[in-house]
Amino acid sequence: MMVVVFGPAAILISITMGKCEHNFQTLPIYSEMPDYEFVGANGKVVNNKTQEGKITLFTTIQTSCPQNCAIDIFKFNLQIYQDYRKNQKSLGHVKIVSVVTDQEGNPVDNIDELLYTMNDMIEGYDSTIWNLVTGDPKQIYDIENNGVNLYSTTSDSTFAGKSFLETMLIVDKQNQLRLVRRGNQEGLIRDYKQHVALLQKQYDKDARNSKEEK
Repeated sequence: MMVVVFGPAAILISITMGKCEHNFQTLPIYSEMPDYEFVGANGKVVNNKTQEGKITLFTTIQTSCPQNCAIDIFKFNLQIYQDYRKNQKSLGHVKIVSVVTDQEGNPVDNIDELLYTMNDMIEGYDSTIWNLVTGDPKQIYDIENNGVNLYSTTSDSTFAGKSFLETMLIVDKQNQLRLVRRGNQEGLIRDYKQHVALLQKQYDKDARNSKEEK
């Protein structure tokens, strides 16, 4: 459909629809993440500094229909969250941050009801692992390359016509964007998780090499 140029929109349209294959052994670095600051469910600030040294998975989630608006939360929960929750000893540094929006993608002020819903529908929901945050999603989705901007990209086939709402990001320990994926299909969520594992393997390999050098 489109040749990959970055990138947010191109990856969103091409790779995330399963039209491209990844032949690399390590995840590419697409860009540095912009400065961002959100307020988490526990009232603590979530920003670039708090996420240093962590692999952060960003999504959006909507107050009007959290289960199946932009991201398929049911499958995200089963395939990703439950695995990370049960393996905190080895995966405690992987954090999920979902920016809460209304159905049009605008930031919201109150997430108390949504937190109640998450506790009700997600087994063992723990906000220290999967944090819902308030703030403007533009802070993390305003990413551009080759003249293509993820935040401003629109499509009639995406939720509310805004591509970023369906987009999941992988951000590494150095605050670098490593992957963009749509989150509304089971296969894409499974692929997203595999790329998190690939990034972790990179860190494990680097750690081994560092020990050997010493």
